[in-house]
Amino acid sequence: MKKVLFLGMMFIALASAGSLSAQTKFAYVSVDEVVQLMPEYKKAMSEMSQFDSALQINYAETVRELNRQDSIFKADSTKWSNAIRTANREKMKKLLVDLQGFESSYQQQMQQKQEELMTPVAQKANALIAEVAKASGYAYVLRKEALLVQPDADDLLPAIRKKLGAGGSAPPKPAGGK
Repeated sequence: MKKVLFLGMMFIALASAGSLSAQTKFAYVSVDEVVQLMPEYKKAMSEMSQFDSALQINYAETVRELNRQDSIFKADSTKWSNAIRTANREKMKKLLVDLQGFESSYQQQMQQKQEELMTPVAQKANALIAEVAKASGYAYVLRKEALLVQPDADDLLPAIRKKLGAGGSAPPKPAGGK
């Protein structure tokens, strides 16, 4: 009797597990490609480019000013008093320190700006992926980059493109792919 009851419980457990796995759908998507499809991404990249240009212009102006002061110093320093010569030398040292710190400051400022601009875009992309996955009946969505093999049918990118109005065509297939 215990064996029959045990076998009955096992049968119910296996049947339940089979029905659960049949209902669970997995999909995948390249989050980077989704982000790049979004209009907010294009706007953020444009702002990043403008910010970069402003930093580069600031750097170039500092270099020009250092070169100008160096030329003046070389030409006129013999006519100046020690106090004026020292003051001008200090100005040039400060500009040189600014230039030397530019690279690390530049990287830090660009990273902060990128984070500021891209965080809302990434959040919106994640919400869009979740929305399309739910509408398509997928319970799980994995990053495409993390998968070695995946069926074309479970790629959410075409559905996301369609939702964004970027065209429903699938991304180009890599050479040698299915």
